[in-house]
Amino acid sequence: MDFHNQSLNLFESFERFQDQLEADNLLKLQYSEPSARYYVEASLNGKREWTEWAYDEHELDLLKQDAKDCGFACTVEEVSNDD
Repeated sequence: MDFHNQSLNLFESFERFQDQLEADNLLKLQYSEPSARYYVEASLNGKREWTEWAYDEHELDLLKQDAKDCGFACTVEEVSNDD
């Protein structure tokens, strides 16, 4: 019976937490400005080896470094999110 009571207490605690989040308006997504994304292609001797999307500058830098470390040529195309 202890497990049953413990489970009920845990569930009720979770419900109270959810209610508090709703009351504080924390369950809604924040508006963010549309930003650019990047389409990255890595190729070796003119043959495309891989493509990937980057959604921020840090991710773009990591992909470019990966391509460089593997000896690939890298092209980047900036794509606006308005498309």
